[in-house]
Amino acid sequence: MRLDNWICEKIGVNDELNRDNLEKYQLNALNDLIKYVKENSSFYRELYKNLDEINSLEELYKIPIINKEDIIQNGNKMVCVNQSEISRIVSLDTSGTMGKYKRIYFTEEDQKLTVDFFIQGLSFLVKKDDVMMVMLPFERENSVGDLIKQSLEIMQVNPVLSGSLSSFKKTVDLMINNNVNSIVGMPVEILALGRYIQKENLPIKIKSILLSADMVNDTFIEEIKKVYNCEVFNHFGMTEIGLGGAVDCEYHDGMHIRENDLLMEIVNPVTKENMNEGKSGEIVITTLTRKAMPLIRYATGDITSFVKEECSCNSVLKKLDKIKYRIDDRAHIGKNLYININSTDDLLFTLDNLINYKIGVDKSDSYYELKLQLAFFEEEKNVLYSNDEGLKRKIKDLLLSNPRIKKSYEMGILKIYIKLIYTDEYLNLYKGKRKINSV
Repeated sequence: MRLDNWICEKIGVNDELNRDNLEKYQLNALNDLIKYVKENSSFYRELYKNLDEINSLEELYKIPIINKEDIIQNGNKMVCVNQSEISRIVSLDTSGTMGKYKRIYFTEEDQKLTVDFFIQGLSFLVKKDDVMMVMLPFERENSVGDLIKQSLEIMQVNPVLSGSLSSFKKTVDLMINNNVNSIVGMPVEILALGRYIQKENLPIKIKSILLSADMVNDTFIEEIKKVYNCEVFNHFGMTEIGLGGAVDCEYHDGMHIRENDLLMEIVNPVTKENMNEGKSGEIVITTLTRKAMPLIRYATGDITSFVKEECSCNSVLKKLDKIKYRIDDRAHIGKNLYININSTDDLLFTLDNLINYKIGVDKSDSYYELKLQLAFFEEEKNVLYSNDEGLKRKIKDLLLSNPRIKKSYEMGILKIYIKLIYTDEYLNLYKGKRKINSV
């Protein structure tokens, strides 16, 4: 109930937190936010010209849903503060929109709210005098790595800033020299580093890991647990909502949502109707406390569900399940047949010594081509291509264990091409988020 106690303090509840007082706070905060954006944003003023407030959270459907195209086209009109109050602007490249960016604006106060939540989430993993390595970009002020660093310093935890993984040797030297005992970073990089540490039998002992900035499934988490032999926590966040969104507690039965700052819904991706609890749909988020650029009923494109069962920690906060896939990360391999990178992760990261892979699907007139590059760690080999036919057959069999891939292949409309790479160093095969590249 660690987050519940924090939220009680943040929203001014004197009694124990419950769904009634939390949702009453959210309704009041949302109506205050509607008034705020109508007064300060030309975009929302026009969008809400026939809306003043809602009477209950059951009336959320009365508020229009916005999406990434609204941010691309009208992001500057969503800003509710003077330019002098903006402390950070983040430009996000957008899939399928050539040369267009989502620009997200933050005040200093907005950034401090994120630091406050990070402190609560990180407290599940580390305590005073622990040493946490931050494997995320940190060079720019108030970047995700820098905000985690600020949080750790407030907690009196020693941050070791390594940034995104590029060199196994330099990273493990940093870990050994600083007695690192906890890590936060991207799942693929953390798993690759762990497999290097295990293969080299290095004297590194990690007690906790926080996975961030990418999707994970149970297979992925189990592989990371296997190589580090430690507790692994999952986190959901995105730049648009202020990075921090939901985090595992020690029971790992869903990610507890930051409900003082965020109002989350799960809706049908097509009709946008509310989904019953436990049913999968698209995450729609309202940022209740943002000042610079509030987002109200923002459709994220991420598909998952709320976890119905109560948590053993007795928290009353809603829990978010792992992200199943992103709407813009679905590659078609036939009529009503598609795959996403989460489904291929589930198959491929069970391969020994795999450190990364890249997948793409090309469409020709009569068939699809699934093209796969896989990078395996091998000492004393610097990017050596291989034609290990036995391994290729094993990889192909793994792919065909996916029912959709198998059906497309057996219909004769899918061809599979596999390239093997052996390297003694980490290879980053993607620019930005990992996804299936489709043409």
